[in-house]
Amino acid sequence: MEATNCEVVSDSLSQTSKDNGTSSSGSSNGNEALKYQGRKTSRANSEQRRRIILEAALRIVVRDGVRGVRHRAVAREAEVPLSATTYYFKDISDLITDTFTLFVEMGAEKFKAFWEESDSKLQEALALLGGQDSASLSQEVRLVFVERMVDLAVHYIVTQLRDHRDYLIAERSFQLECLRNENLRPVAFNHQSYLLNSLESFFRRVGSEKPDIDAQLFSAVIMQVEYQCMVQPGDEPDTGLIRSRLMRQISLMLVG
Repeated sequence: MEATNCEVVSDSLSQTSKDNGTSSSGSSNGNEALKYQGRKTSRANSEQRRRIILEAALRIVVRDGVRGVRHRAVAREAEVPLSATTYYFKDISDLITDTFTLFVEMGAEKFKAFWEESDSKLQEALALLGGQDSASLSQEVRLVFVERMVDLAVHYIVTQLRDHRDYLIAERSFQLECLRNENLRPVAFNHQSYLLNSLESFFRRVGSEKPDIDAQLFSAVIMQVEYQCMVQPGDEPDTGLIRSRLMRQISLMLVG
């Protein structure tokens, strides 16, 4: 299982970032640019070593939590000299902040890729509206529309739980650390914005009177369902639980 952790966090997310051309200075999703705190690099081999260190720190976050990130532990995990970690990051705060920044940057591209892949299903569901908002549709059409939305949301959550469980663990570790470390809060705001902006855009398209509030409420439901499924015994997500929670929430938002 531990080897899988390393693969998911360090290989899968890392490859997503490279495939999508993610830079270390910002994001293309319309949010505030992500900024790294550690020593800036100008040479390719230096940037590669810096990246190796951050990915090692991210694996430690998944395995041991944010408090497990220490210079010696990261150097050992990354298989680099201790002097390398202290060269790029003058203190632990910078190392943790930049690890979270890398996590958000890579996760944003993964999230963007999911929505691009799901766009055809979303367009099919929106076509049911025929230019109307959901409240103006017949009960039968509204029900079909809600079912399509639930299918899409369940697919997203189950994919997260099955294929990106370590991403979710790291996400919650960083969220908890934000309560103690105010330097992480601007990064957390960026991370939250990727999901909220997409959800708000969706609720606006289906005629929600309060798309920003609906986005926040639905995001909270997703987070709670993911957490509950992660702490329950068993390896497979409880799709019945996921579907029932999302059906109730989406029905209230889109049907009233």
